[in-house]
Amino acid sequence: MFIYFYFLSLLFTVSFSYAQNTQLSGSVKDTLDQPLPNANILAFPQESGFQTRFAISSPQGLYRLQLERNVSYRVEVSYMGFAKITDTISLSEDTVRDFKMKPLSDQLGEIVIKQRLAVKVREDTITYRTDNFVTGEERKLRDILKKLPGVEIDRDGNATVNGKEVTKLMVEGKDFFTGDEKLGVNNIPADAVDEVEAIDNYNEVAFLKGLSDSDKMVLNIKLKEGKKKFAFGDIEVGGGLEDRYLIHPNLFYYSAKTAVNAIGDFNNIGQKSFTLSDYINFEGGFSLLSKDPSAYFNLRNDDFAQFLNNDDFVYNKNEFGAFSISQELSKSTNFDAYSIVSNGKLEARNESDFTYLTGEQQEENRTTTTNNNLLFTLNKLRLRYIPDSGTDLYAASYLKTSKGDGLNRVLSQTPDQNTFVDTQTQPQSLDFKTELSFNRQFSYKHTSTVEAAVQYSQNNNDRDWLFNRPVFSGVIPFNGEDDTFNLVQTTRSKNYDFNINAKHYWVLHRFHHIYPEVGINVTHQNYTTLDTQRLNDGSFVDFTSSGFNNDLFFKLSDSYFGFQYKAKADDVIFKPGLFYHYYSWSVDQLEIREVGKGKPVLLPELLIEWEMSSGEKLRLKYNRLSQFGNASQLANRLRLSSFNGLFSGNENLENQLSHSASLFYSKFSLYRGIFMNAGLSYRHTENAIRNTTQIEGIDQINTLIYTDLPENSYGANASFSKKISDYRFTLGGNLNLSDYSRIINNATLAYNSVNYGYNFKTETSFDTWPNLETGLRHSFSDFSSDSFESTFQRITPFAYLDYDFLEDFILKASYEFTYYENKAQNQINRFQEAGASLFYQKEGSAWGFELEAQNIFDIRFRASNSFSQFLITDQRTFIQPRTLIFKVTYKL
Repeated sequence: MFIYFYFLSLLFTVSFSYAQNTQLSGSVKDTLDQPLPNANILAFPQESGFQTRFAISSPQGLYRLQLERNVSYRVEVSYMGFAKITDTISLSEDTVRDFKMKPLSDQLGEIVIKQRLAVKVREDTITYRTDNFVTGEERKLRDILKKLPGVEIDRDGNATVNGKEVTKLMVEGKDFFTGDEKLGVNNIPADAVDEVEAIDNYNEVAFLKGLSDSDKMVLNIKLKEGKKKFAFGDIEVGGGLEDRYLIHPNLFYYSAKTAVNAIGDFNNIGQKSFTLSDYINFEGGFSLLSKDPSAYFNLRNDDFAQFLNNDDFVYNKNEFGAFSISQELSKSTNFDAYSIVSNGKLEARNESDFTYLTGEQQEENRTTTTNNNLLFTLNKLRLRYIPDSGTDLYAASYLKTSKGDGLNRVLSQTPDQNTFVDTQTQPQSLDFKTELSFNRQFSYKHTSTVEAAVQYSQNNNDRDWLFNRPVFSGVIPFNGEDDTFNLVQTTRSKNYDFNINAKHYWVLHRFHHIYPEVGINVTHQNYTTLDTQRLNDGSFVDFTSSGFNNDLFFKLSDSYFGFQYKAKADDVIFKPGLFYHYYSWSVDQLEIREVGKGKPVLLPELLIEWEMSSGEKLRLKYNRLSQFGNASQLANRLRLSSFNGLFSGNENLENQLSHSASLFYSKFSLYRGIFMNAGLSYRHTENAIRNTTQIEGIDQINTLIYTDLPENSYGANASFSKKISDYRFTLGGNLNLSDYSRIINNATLAYNSVNYGYNFKTETSFDTWPNLETGLRHSFSDFSSDSFESTFQRITPFAYLDYDFLEDFILKASYEFTYYENKAQNQINRFQEAGASLFYQKEGSAWGFELEAQNIFDIRFRASNSFSQFLITDQRTFIQPRTLIFKVTYKL
């Protein structure tokens, strides 16, 4: 019903919009009748209440503009090096008009230099002059970016340019804190921005561009002249019912040699200025996933990542502060540093129903309440020295610390017994890393880079478990004299890592390069666990003789060398590579050498890129991947992982091996308003580290094995976006298939997983009407084996409103309805979420006022389902109740 209503209303509004608009189209050519690509065509309304219209000519010199019917516009056509054309038009019907541009004479060279186009396209850089797109009501950088052609911003602040994800944000050529765009997009005041540069294939070392592959898209914000040596910012304060509060100051200072940024955020309404993606980007982003998948997944599972990833809570208090400075010490030397501090308190509650797909299909109801506190800091110092155009040297140090405490309470109910568990945790960590990079271009044909890094990390965690009954009574030798059972667990790990890499870029010919590379990675890891029972009289029962407690030392050396060959033929780049790795490792447990091995591995790779046109690309990529586990996976003695889980590693684990291939296609056309991309992926695992599980009732004992059990995954995704007049239509879909095997209760079971979905949405960009983003997301999941099948679907229609009215008011509202169905168990969950805000700021005033409401319907929980090899979960996650807050802002 929603889909029919959606398309009916869409048809009506589009028809109405077309009735109000006319189209101006044609071509832009020079006096020799040659097309001028990327020419700027702007239409400035001569009446109030209408928005400036913009177009950029296609590679064939074609353009088109949607204009209001019977409204007078001043049309300007500009192109670097050519005299500007100005005309005045008012259209009552679609009109074709061609423009002929005359080149400027040499004596007007000064004028040519001073030309400022609304949009300038030069090789990999697009420059937007924001004055041509803003209307004055923009508050933050995100409001400007949403109005730039080819730039899209989602509701979280993630940016894309021509369909490509932005990976870094800079201001005046300097990284904004960690470089993550969301921190700047949501905090930099709009009135400070003069130009936005979108730089594709960005490389921090200028002379490596064209040699070292880079797929990064970067935004560089250029400030207005009055803000380049000036302090500016804003402060926002608010209060609401039930002692809700918000304090959010931003302060920025920029000059020719100095940049200072300070951001604060103190609130108890669940608003996080620093998110999980910010944290991952600090550690290297998704590039870390390709370089070291094990490190990436360890990062996502550490204590701070889990804290940031918990978006569903009944109460959340955040105290966040960030400070950065960038200083030009001399013409060749730059210094920059930042410090980020986050202190948070989180309370959460979950109710879950579990069905265990083994034996008699045991049922469990579990209630979990969590109360966590965590203090986290990120710090960086970097010194960069560039004495000439062919030398680049930098040194950087990073310090990451965390300290927390938590109380987790679990009530588990099964037909056989009830289990009460209180768990107190005290995690603490320290991570220090120093990097050194030297890049030198000796000549056009020879360029070298050397990179080295040393890292020390330490992680401690103390857990105090209190049970009402002895868990794993056949395995854990509890003393039964006390009424309660107190298990004390300490975990300690220390890692020392060193790596050095040298790479030479040898240009044999303009279209033929060869890149030899050599390096070594060394890691030493010490991992200890101690599980004991504390009795009421203060004495302890040691579990070492029962197979518990680890004291493991793991050493690994990875020496490698290889090469990459790069060739270009017309618009195709062909880049194969081959690397030889030799792994040498040893494992000592309880001071006894258990493993000492070495093995060689060959890792081929291939990259093919075809640039069909300036806006159309095809990329094929293949890699054979190899990675080792860590000391915790090699520790072969038992430790308690949860009230119903025991875990032990395996000292005989080796490196995981897999093949990965992907094909990606992208196309964009500003002239046609089209953005599209599609991708295929395949991964085959040769050797993997996987769990084997023994289950009795709800109790699980997991161990790791090194296996060649078959495992394959397939993926496909596509999206298409088209702009028509004041509307943008987006359609997307994805498909993920996998087949693999696991060992459960000594039986090897085959599993198949199918996940697919589609989404569509429509966005408007009216001048005076309310702007609406509305659409639907629909996903399906099917998980099966020889003995069972589980099928789920989720349908989520949504609508977001953004309306500027009466000149000084901005109304924003959001609504989502979720329908969740577990077809196997015939369970259906429905819930709806809504939020709204009304902002007022008189034009020219520094003061602004806002009333904001979240969870308007005051829903208590979100419902979801999930599945694994032996478990189906139906979960209810409780969320923060309705919040209402009044905010006041002041521009400094």
